[in-house]
This record gives sequence, structure tokens and C-alpha cells, in this order.
Amino acid sequence: MTAPLGLPEASDAELVGLVLQADREAFAVVYDRYGPRLYDFAYSMLRQREDAADAVADSFVTFAEKLPQLREPDRLRPWLYAIVRSECLRRLKQRKRVSYGDDDQLAEIADSAMTPDEAAEQAALQKLVWDAAAGLADRDRALLDLHLRQGLEGSELGEAMGVSASNAYVMLNRLKGQVDKSLGALLVARLGREDCAELDKMLGSWDGSFSPLIRKRVARHIENCEICGERRKRMLSPWALLAGIPLFAAPAALRRRVLDDTQLVAYVEPGSGGAGAQAGGEAVPTVAPRRRGRLAAAGIAAVLLIGGAVYFWPSNDDATKSDDLIAGQPLGGGTPSVPTPTLPTPTLSSIPTPSLVPPTLVPPSATAATATAAAGALKLSTARIDLGRTRSSASFTVTNTGGTALSFLASTGTAAVTVSPASKILDPGASAKVSIVVKRGQLVEGPIDETISVTSGSLAAYVKLTGDNEIPPSVSAPRIGADSCNGSNRFYAVTVKASDVSAGVTSVKLIWSGAVSGSTQLTSSPTTWHGSLGPVTAIGTVTVRAVATDGRGNTTTSAPRTFTAGGPCPQ
Repeated sequence: MTAPLGLPEASDAELVGLVLQADREAFAVVYDRYGPRLYDFAYSMLRQREDAADAVADSFVTFAEKLPQLREPDRLRPWLYAIVRSECLRRLKQRKRVSYGDDDQLAEIADSAMTPDEAAEQAALQKLVWDAAAGLADRDRALLDLHLRQGLEGSELGEAMGVSASNAYVMLNRLKGQVDKSLGALLVARLGREDCAELDKMLGSWDGSFSPLIRKRVARHIENCEICGERRKRMLSPWALLAGIPLFAAPAALRRRVLDDTQLVAYVEPGSGGAGAQAGGEAVPTVAPRRRGRLAAAGIAAVLLIGGAVYFWPSNDDATKSDDLIAGQPLGGGTPSVPTPTLPTPTLSSIPTPSLVPPTLVPPSATAATATAAAGALKLSTARIDLGRTRSSASFTVTNTGGTALSFLASTGTAAVTVSPASKILDPGASAKVSIVVKRGQLVEGPIDETISVTSGSLAAYVKLTGDNEIPPSVSAPRIGADSCNGSNRFYAVTVKASDVSAGVTSVKLIWSGAVSGSTQLTSSPTTWHGSLGPVTAIGTVTVRAVATDGRGNTTTSAPRTFTAGGPCPQ
């Protein structure tokens, strides 16, 4: 099979078919498409960088070994997550306990465009979420990360967790309630002691670690304490808080390690007559996969049998590596051939920091003695996109301004922001439009501050997303209560329920029309707003609505309520 020129745009099923024929370019695209997020998932599970990198590397070896068992190639993504999840659980079981100590990786993901105060606040938020997740079981932590940070849902989530889609839905709903309660209790415990003497007394000997016992005690206290209950209602949604944790960047060396240390094999189809065929009719490998380590002798070659033809793959360390040059994977077909010597591995330049000037990714220049074309370089059309208060989509352009083809990978730190395409190979002078979709319903209310990373090899540039995410208040249809008389004037008692997720409801206005018309401002109690409709001076149908306004100026008009007014009171 010949690899298509548009390999990064190939479907998962097409990539699976190519990898089954030992196409290393297709294997590299699979890593570029899923490897960074698989590392993020593994790191969230294991909490140790080296362990996470080992888990991903071993998972890709398992992927290469077990690929013929994948009956539905288009289900590659959940299958990969299932492999990594199993590998992480195996390592956690061997470890016997999970270490939740501080890890310097948390500090490394800070955005260099932040002010010191913003960076400190971001670090504090990450630490809070890290502590809250420590109270979850391994299985629940995997479910949480797969859904919120990796974007899996429905059948994909079920496949990755090894359960049905309906079971995954039930598990997710149960976990959401647990996380809201757990993280809500943590936030109150850390931030609410000054306001509540009873809570402060209960946590007097607390060492700061958030054990299941402390979580249960604080959660029970919140349920019975008006002060802490109100504080909990005003806080950000813990579910949204968890979804906003930035992506943990995979080490630059992990890609080279995966591509170098995973031996691909070609599988012979039944009846092909090749040496790898067997009577059972199943496709079998012609060369056994290898785990880490290379063949000892530099002159030894691995043999691949593809469609009856024999090819030799030199295994010495000087052979071509798929990411030796920042120019990325070659665009040739998937049939292996004897490789030619490569250019020396260049010294990587520093990672540029975000600025208002559109960034360019420029790898070091090759020497005149070895290079025949200028190295590839990526340039972004913008470094910042303002979404305003309503936009949910945008785009930017990535251009290869160099003289060599190269690949790039675009990724985000939250499931609420998606990019397409996530990876692509660009010929010299070619451009690609990257589309952005923002799921505003998954973002917390307030300023939008998200980052899209564009990487090529070990270089990176960023596009900042800014704007405001407004979530209007919710308000119920007015409820018409008993009437009362004041002289000849008739009045009706009215109650309305209104709430807001963050800024709080500041006012509710009652408006009525029909046989009589008018308006009035309602007054609030802890859970409802109430007032009087009147005076009613005529008999007939009256339609009533409520308009709620929150602390950020967003308004919502309720559904109408219609009733028959009784007219003036008798004298």
C-alpha cells in the first residue's frame, strides 16, 4: 500500500492499514495525532513524568504488537486510550500506592504570557485540583480525565474504560456529583475558614492533606452551615475548574523514543503465499516486534516481508530517524527502502514566548556542506484572537516559510476548545487553515484565557484566545399566589425563583400586561424573589413575566404565566 500524500489528513482506519504494512510515516502520524494527549492522560494518572513517558512508550509497543486485533480500525482513538489506561493501572498496582507529592511539572506548564499574579493564581488553582483528584479512586480518575480533558464521550468513553456506553454515562453522572462535592469541600476548607468559626475549629489540627475523612467531614458541615453553604454556591463550578487545567506537555524526547524503539512488522494477508502466512488463515507478523533496545551489531538488518517482497531495514544508530530534522516526516510512500544517510541532528533553538507579533517556528540552519534547501519554518498568522462575548469559532493560518516540508501539531489545554486539523504536513510555501471551535457551555463565566499550542519537533508557538464568557441567570415563570384587598384595590402575591452560577442575581423585575398592565421590582429572600402584582382594576386575562439580571449585567426573561384577574375588590 502506498501512503497518501495527505497522510496527516488520513482517517484512523487508513492509518491503521498503513501501519499494518510497517509504514513508519503512518506510525509517526498516529503518534503526532494522539501521543501528546496520551502522555497528558498518563501523567494525570501516574503523577510522575518519567513513569508517564515509560507508560506511553510501552503502550505504543503494545499498539504495534496488538494492532491486528483491532477489528474496527476507525475506533483507534478509544482503543489507544484503553491501552494507556491499562498500562497506567498496571503501574499503579505495582507501585502499591500513588504518590501525590508536588512535581515540578506543575510549575513548567505556566504560560509565559501571564503576569506574576496571574501565574501565581494559576499555580494555586492547579494545586487545588491536584489535591482534589487525589481523593478519587484510580478508575474514577481515569474516567474523569478521559471525559473532561481528552474529550471522550458516549461509545468512545465506554470503549476506553472497558464498559458499555450506557454504563459509562451512569458512571460519569455519579462521578460528577462526587467531584462537585469533593472539590467544593476542598475549596471551602481552603478558603472559608476565616468566615466560619465552626469550620475553623473543626480544621484546627488539619495538616492540609485532603483525605477522604476530611472531605466527608467538610462536606457534611457545608450541608448544615448557612455561611459555608452560601460560599460554596458562589464558587466556580468544580467540574468546569477541572476541565480548565492546561495540557501537560509531552517531553520532546518521547516522540523520538517511541519512533525509534518501536519495531513495526508487516502482516501477510491469508492466502498471499508469503513466508508469514499460516494455515489458520490469520494474518501473522513476519518479524517479531521488539521492546526497547536495538540490535547489537551495527551491520545487522531487520527483514520485512510485504506482499511477498523482501526489504532490509538497517538497524544501526546512524539510520534515518523520522524526526532527526525539524522538517518532519518525509512525504514518500509507505514501502520501506534502504535509507540514505541523514543530516546531522541540529541544535534546537529556544521556545519562543507569546507576543502580539505573529510567531514563527524556525529550526537551526543546516550547514552548507550537508543541506541543499533551507530548513522548514512555521509562521502563524496571529498570536491572539479575541472572541468577544458571543463568538464560538475562529481560525488562524499556519505557513511553512522554509524550503523543506515539515509537520506541525496543534493542541489545546481543555476539552472546551478544539482545533482542526490537529496535525498536518506542509510543503515549502504551503499554508493550512486551523479552525477553532469553543464550547462556551463548558467554560466558566468570566474572562476567556485559553492557549492553543502549535509545535513542530521541540519548537512551539502559541495563539492566545481572549474574550468574555457570559452565562445569563436562570429564572422561573412567576407563580401567582393568593389575592388580597386594600380598599377597592386588589393585589396578587407573586414569587419567582432565580439563580446565577457565578455573579449572583442582582434584581428581578415583574412585568404584566393584558386586562391590566404594569411592572414592579421584586425583593429577595435566600432562594426566591417575591412581591405584589397590582393594583388590579379590571376583570380579564393577565400575562406575567419576570426579568432577572445578574452581577455582570446579563438578563434572562422567564416563560410567561397567564391567569384571570378578578377585578377591583367590592366595597
